[in-house]
Amino acid sequence: MKIYTLAEMEDKYIGKIGTPNRDEYEYELRMELLGRMIKTTRKEQKLQLA
Repeated sequence: MKIYTLAEMEDKYIGKIGTPNRDEYEYELRMELLGRMIKTTRKEQKLQLA
């Protein structure tokens, strides 16, 4: 069985870096991570979650 890196799989199934599909994927991924970081921070500071 051949082992693939995450970068190889992203290139194959989403597209190479710089393509519209890859740019959209990268943007959505960053927004998801940012949202999780904000949620975690608010939880740690015991702030109300929206």
